[in-house]
Amino acid sequence: MIRFRGLVISFILICADSIFIFIVFRITTTLRVFLTPIFDMPHVSWVKIIPIMYLGYFLIILIFIFQGLYPGYGMTSVIEFEKIGKSTFFSFIILSGVSFINKDFNDFPRSVIIMAFLILFISLPIFHFLLRNILSRFKFYGVPVILFGEKSIAQKVAVNLSNVRRMGWRPHKIESIANIDNISISNRNAISILISPKDFSVAKSVYKLNQIFKKVIIIQNSETLGSLWIKTRDIEGLLGLEIQYHLLSIGNLFIKRLVDIFVSFLLLILLSPLLILISISLAISSKGPIFFQQERLGKDFSTIKITKFRSMIINGNEKLQEILEKDPESKAEYEKYHKLKSDPRFTRLGRILRKFSLDELPQLWNVFKGDMSLSGPRAYMNSELSKMGLYSETILRIKPGITGWWQVFDRHNSSFQKRLTMDEYYISNWSLWMDAYIFLRTILVIILGKGI
Repeated sequence: MIRFRGLVISFILICADSIFIFIVFRITTTLRVFLTPIFDMPHVSWVKIIPIMYLGYFLIILIFIFQGLYPGYGMTSVIEFEKIGKSTFFSFIILSGVSFINKDFNDFPRSVIIMAFLILFISLPIFHFLLRNILSRFKFYGVPVILFGEKSIAQKVAVNLSNVRRMGWRPHKIESIANIDNISISNRNAISILISPKDFSVAKSVYKLNQIFKKVIIIQNSETLGSLWIKTRDIEGLLGLEIQYHLLSIGNLFIKRLVDIFVSFLLLILLSPLLILISISLAISSKGPIFFQQERLGKDFSTIKITKFRSMIINGNEKLQEILEKDPESKAEYEKYHKLKSDPRFTRLGRILRKFSLDELPQLWNVFKGDMSLSGPRAYMNSELSKMGLYSETILRIKPGITGWWQVFDRHNSSFQKRLTMDEYYISNWSLWMDAYIFLRTILVIILGKGI
């Protein structure tokens, strides 16, 4: 039954991708026809597009299958985003080569291939993201997961899996490790997760579970390795674990800086009318300066001044202290999250700016100057340094970001400790694909108004 459901999901995804690719080629052909008289280009007909279109989505679907994107269970959003991007790129490289070599395609307008590639490269990952989120709401999506371990810890793992239901690993049952020798299931396609206690020998349990389950995942109950990028290494039959912080690489930092300069400059130009409009509105609507500057911790423990549109009343910090002294619940909330969900210090316009994260836009100048990055860890306050503990040694080795991993996933509900863990996860697992995914999620957060 599990395998059949997987085939159904794969069939739905393949059909949806085929239709989406067809629509994109149809749109690009229409666009090409529209541009023909403007640029005095040769006329093109849909009949000429059909053969190359069929070849295009055959290549994409085939490479998607080999990349494991159907049904794609157990794949994080960033990994799926990366696989789709790379698969689409290589598909169009092959498609372009065929169109140039094959005589049957000599009359085919190559501009259609270029436009189709650009549209699909951006829109196909978004389409997959939305479609998978919809499918994950149905009970037939995913495979059952049996968790073995201490009940309290296993329940936390189960909650995490439930929060990322698009991953397709559905918590089904929690069992004690002591029951491993007696466990039996009817379907080998289920997945087992072994949550290993400290100082526990997993070898015997893994061998037993491998006889029953298709996959066995081991989670080490450790507070130190939970968020790090780890890759297994075979050292002459010995299991080695390679641990690495991707974003501490000089080459990766150089690439990230180039992206920051180009994108921040482009956004400052494109968004200049909006920046001017907000500035005028702030000057008219309330007393006080248009911009607000605050000292934060920057790269290598330096102090930087970040710039935002002012969203609060004058003397807001004094107002905050007054609230915290009079209201124990607000004080407890602020100590846990370092922010208040219903903060009375916001002006009417400031609340709108914070809701849609528009108050952050002036930080694009901080990015262009080199104080910040487009995405990165949270810009921590100087007063929070002592609370960061050992995390500061890693997090403060790179520039803080306007947006980041925790900002787009757990902005309102994460504790201070959780933010530190997520920032370390970002530094350890960084890639350009991860940043691209964060930018898309940031746009979604802004559109939905999930700020403050």
